[in-house]
Amino acid sequence: MNPAGRGRTFVATLFFAVPSTLSCAGSPGRDTVPSSTDVVADAGGPPRSVEGYEYVARRPLAVVALAEARGIEPAIARAAIDHLADAVDACAADERKKGSPVQGAARVVAQIDGDGRVAGTTVRIDPGPGIAESAVLCLVAPARLITFPPVDGGMRGMAIEALWGRAIPEPEGR
Repeated sequence: MNPAGRGRTFVATLFFAVPSTLSCAGSPGRDTVPSSTDVVADAGGPPRSVEGYEYVARRPLAVVALAEARGIEPAIARAAIDHLADAVDACAADERKKGSPVQGAARVVAQIDGDGRVAGTTVRIDPGPGIAESAVLCLVAPARLITFPPVDGGMRGMAIEALWGRAIPEPEGR
């Protein structure tokens, strides 16, 4: 495995391990994440986010990260992630106002057909009470509604990881 792959595996593991740790601790501190779409470039290649993802969109109650995009222009992929982050954040805020427990973490892999529609998804959801319901409502449903420009052939898809409804630690170096 190349060094970049090892880093992504570590980040993905951390991405799903941190929420479990946070849910066990009483957190009298902040319960929101500052809005940001910071992306930095490392000297060795294309732009990568601080967390090792292709792009990360932070909202007050959500963080949505693009782990990988295939066959999609980077600007279009980033716009889709920003749109999805807005939808997840708004959904989490609405559910919180209703008093519903809304927090979780999930990974969605979406296959995109030639017409630009999400043709299928594979979903991995963090275990816990109410997480599957909030994942479907706040992440999977909005992800399936995203449309992309049509293309003539070729496999396209995206891998997205998201956290919502809880305090998210700031990346190191900020």
